[in-house]
Amino acid sequence: MAFALRLNRAMQANLTRIVDRQLRKALAELAIAPSDPRLADHVHQVRKRMKMLRGLLRLMHDAMPSDMYRQENAALRDAANALSGSRDAQVCIDTFDTLVPPDVLDDKAQQLAPVREALVATRDQLLAGAGPDTTGDNTAQHLASARSELEAMRERLPGWRLTDKGFKAIAGGLKKVYGQGRKAFAQAYASGDDGDFHEWRKQVKYHWYHVRLLHSLWPATMRARAKDLKSLAERLGDEHDLTMLRAELLSLDGIEEGAVAELEWRASRRQLTLRDEARRLGGLLYAESAKAFCRRYRRFWKVARS
Repeated sequence: MAFALRLNRAMQANLTRIVDRQLRKALAELAIAPSDPRLADHVHQVRKRMKMLRGLLRLMHDAMPSDMYRQENAALRDAANALSGSRDAQVCIDTFDTLVPPDVLDDKAQQLAPVREALVATRDQLLAGAGPDTTGDNTAQHLASARSELEAMRERLPGWRLTDKGFKAIAGGLKKVYGQGRKAFAQAYASGDDGDFHEWRKQVKYHWYHVRLLHSLWPATMRARAKDLKSLAERLGDEHDLTMLRAELLSLDGIEEGAVAELEWRASRRQLTLRDEARRLGGLLYAESAKAFCRRYRRFWKVARS
């Protein structure tokens, strides 16, 4: 697997290999014309790669000089943020289509059609560089900004150095991210707050990346856990997309209150279902303490290395 640690390689070599591969792929994906119909897919792939690399940095956080970690984590965050506007707008359209599938947009749901038209208009404005969040920049400038961040990061990569080796280099990050996910899980259901569910989703994804990176410890077991974490992340992702759509509805002009109320009802009902499904899966994936989880993976590491 390309996004996985090789147990027969030094941790430093693993870090350099994985980061370089993902940066090269991201830069190739960003070398696209703003008018290219594949733009949305390329932007989505690049943003996924940035999250994967931020997950890798979190895994090795304790073995990195603090100033290096802060600089590179910020670079990945800024590159992804430069590409966020049009992608978020497309997510709102996709979420609308899930709630109101085009093939069932019958007479009863026709009042909702203008909402989709308004969402499409917002996305097209952002792609053209005329939206409210672009501050005059066009898509080409956003692509150039992201490329600049990633090119500079790739130039710095040969100078990256870890201060620990083997499992010691990842133990702290593995335990911390798992523990943060466990706490975020409890907090989300204690408060019911949209922001708390979004935080839990982020921690779930980082933990998912860690499990993928540790695939070689026990391939069958890691593959099964990664599959369940992906399923959980997708449920929480869909839940967050509904939150984004509900927020976007409040900013649309000229939409009937009845249409907004109908979509609000559909979205909230679907969110409750997704949260119930996530609770059951999260309870299984975060059943043990962070200390016990890390201790178990340390044993996996010793057995796999032997």
